[in-house]
Amino acid sequence: MGSNVSSVHDVPSSAETKNGLVVEMESRRQWRSLFDSMKSSNKLLVIDFTAAWCGPCKAMEPRVKEIVSRYPEAVFARVDVDRFMDVAGTYRANTLPAFVFVKRGEEIDRVVGAKPDELVYKIEKHRV
Repeated sequence: MGSNVSSVHDVPSSAETKNGLVVEMESRRQWRSLFDSMKSSNKLLVIDFTAAWCGPCKAMEPRVKEIVSRYPEAVFARVDVDRFMDVAGTYRANTLPAFVFVKRGEEIDRVVGAKPDELVYKIEKHRV
């Protein structure tokens, strides 16, 4: 079984999304492309705000990968707050890890902290 992290430079194809991948944001262009494409979709976008220095983020990573594999109908994007301070600022991702739920370009919910059960609950709540 391979990694659930994609480091593609463009928006994931529908096949990649159906495999339950986490799209690692590599550029602002990639972020903008993904975000803009999700505005016209009713799919749930889960933005995983993280940082290399964040211990709780690293502890959550295996759980996030497991959760991603259970919800292939959602799109998961990992955003490093140090690389994308503007995106983190837009979503007020001040405490990490932070998971922001977006539908049609609008924030609808969030989970702050290493709370895998709450993350699953909110994905279940918003995925349809």
